[in-house]
Amino acid sequence: MLSRKIFCGVCLVAALAVLTPAAMGQIIYGQPGSGSFRFIYSHWELDTNGEKAEVDQTAMPFTGFVPLRDNLEARLYLAGSSTELDTPGDNYKVSGMGDIRLQLNKSLADDRYLLSAGLNLPTGKKELSLDDEWPVIEYLAFDFLSLPIRRLGEGFGFNLLAGAAVPAGEYRLGGSAMFQFNGEYKAYDGGGDYNPGDMISLSAGVDRQFDNLLVRLNAVLALFTTDKLDGEKVFRQSNQVDLGLSGIFEREKYSLAGDIRYLIRGRNTRYDTTEAILDQLKIYGNEFAAAAGLTYRFSPTWNITPSLEYRKIGANEYDRESSDMFGIGTDLGLKIVNDVMLDIGFVYFTGSGDGGDVDISGMRITSALAAEF
Repeated sequence: MLSRKIFCGVCLVAALAVLTPAAMGQIIYGQPGSGSFRFIYSHWELDTNGEKAEVDQTAMPFTGFVPLRDNLEARLYLAGSSTELDTPGDNYKVSGMGDIRLQLNKSLADDRYLLSAGLNLPTGKKELSLDDEWPVIEYLAFDFLSLPIRRLGEGFGFNLLAGAAVPAGEYRLGGSAMFQFNGEYKAYDGGGDYNPGDMISLSAGVDRQFDNLLVRLNAVLALFTTDKLDGEKVFRQSNQVDLGLSGIFEREKYSLAGDIRYLIRGRNTRYDTTEAILDQLKIYGNEFAAAAGLTYRFSPTWNITPSLEYRKIGANEYDRESSDMFGIGTDLGLKIVNDVMLDIGFVYFTGSGDGGDVDISGMRITSALAAEF
């Protein structure tokens, strides 16, 4: 029973990588150093045929930006979180710090080329309890729940990226290639050494400016190698293609931004204890997402942004049907003093999961304090 739990747990941890996109840095000429601290509270309620479960997560991420010299910058990311699951008769909790992530970005030839290198330092919580913490991980793997933190500690890792951008008439073309190495670690207490697969990411994009309107089209292809447990194959994440179309319309008093995204996922591969293929099925279905926000600037010191969002996630191949999620919210930005900004936001979610069998509602409250130096 223990080995079965470890196997399922490792597959869940591996699958969470599908829901955790990598962050990229972009050099902006003359940008001052800055730091921001955010508080994010998320609450979700799931009702399955009258049986209710609640998920509460408090996340506190910190980001830092330091311009080292012209065309060279450093970025820092660190987050702590606490996630609690309440089910009929049971309560589970996972809390702790995540890993420290560092990124160096260097631009060359008048910002035509970008080189980047990053480190994942394994300072976060690992070796989770299969009895007390694994049930929380199961709920964190639900793709229809919008949660900022899905994993805590991992192993040592690094990434290397090279990109280029060139003008072509009225268009600006860009592309990049990234390799991400993920080192091994003990995901669960009593389990073996879990070695996540590495990733190669290829991206391409094009921008076009129309007077006050900027339109951007981009595509990202992600390729993954096989995950291993104690040196033996256990899981291989499917390759995926992320297509995006976004735009922003700017005027003196307001701006309107919107984006549409379609994520195409393939079949994941699971292996049994003899490294034979157990099955090749989709853990997560394809996903369509759309969002729009209107920012109105009342003055140089404060603005408000009402927003709408929608996600539709297709059925997977493990008997989970499609899900739909709507979100409506607003965000208030305040300049406290010249170099200090306060941001407060609220979003309410409603929808259904598993083909309507699960009624879902939720909310997210955010506050952020950012300062330049």
